[in-house]
Amino acid sequence: MKENNERAEFEFIEGINSVSMLLDNNKGRRKIFSLFILQARENDLKIKDILQKAIKKNISFSVLSKKDYENILNINPLKSQGICAKVSNYSYTDIEIFLSDKSDKKRKLLILDGITDIGNFGGIIRSVFAFDFDGIIIPRHKSADVNKDVNRASSGTLEGVSIFRVSNLSRTLDMLKSEGFWIYGTSVYKEESRRISKLSETVFNFPLAVILGGEHKGISRLLTDKSDELINIEMNDRLDSLNVSVSAGILLYSVNRQAEKNN
Repeated sequence: MKENNERAEFEFIEGINSVSMLLDNNKGRRKIFSLFILQARENDLKIKDILQKAIKKNISFSVLSKKDYENILNINPLKSQGICAKVSNYSYTDIEIFLSDKSDKKRKLLILDGITDIGNFGGIIRSVFAFDFDGIIIPRHKSADVNKDVNRASSGTLEGVSIFRVSNLSRTLDMLKSEGFWIYGTSVYKEESRRISKLSETVFNFPLAVILGGEHKGISRLLTDKSDELINIEMNDRLDSLNVSVSAGILLYSVNRQAEKNN
């Protein structure tokens, strides 16, 4: 596929949490070529635990001097916590394959419309992982891409989250609706033509997808019109809106709490 051809053939995932998450989850179906350990950190208990996982999975690793670690990998040992993995690129999950599995009636998805900031994207990924959402749908264009910077911003939780990349969000909503998903759009503005529900009063229907848009534009008019219900986070009048990653955390927590109560 063209998008993969535009990437480098491999990348490095840095840090204890990122590498551990990679070995435990690997939602991006990465090929793990090798692990590299800074000699000064090889006796670290957390790194020893990672190496035990690598041995069980038949993944090779090398212990390097500080000079070799810096020269070969071009990575600051302190920044990487003395461990990194050479891996293939993250592979996006196929939304149609995901939808073909109807065993989980409480499926929960997050849709991002126009989130381009890497820091926000990483923070949102952390919330998706923390609150047991099944994955994130992003558009092919006008969206932050999945790369090592996003991995770092997510504190490694990217490796535990499925990302679905689609060509057209509107058509994807139609597909989700045909599979029985209830679509919740979010808005910080008053819609004259439609009622907006307060998050604290919303009773969520499952399976569901929640749409979040950029801080300034929100979600597009087309996606707003296709939403089954519009919701917002009530707050005082002194602030117009929250940072989108903060909003994601509040919304996903609320959804997950209802899902757990109804189990």
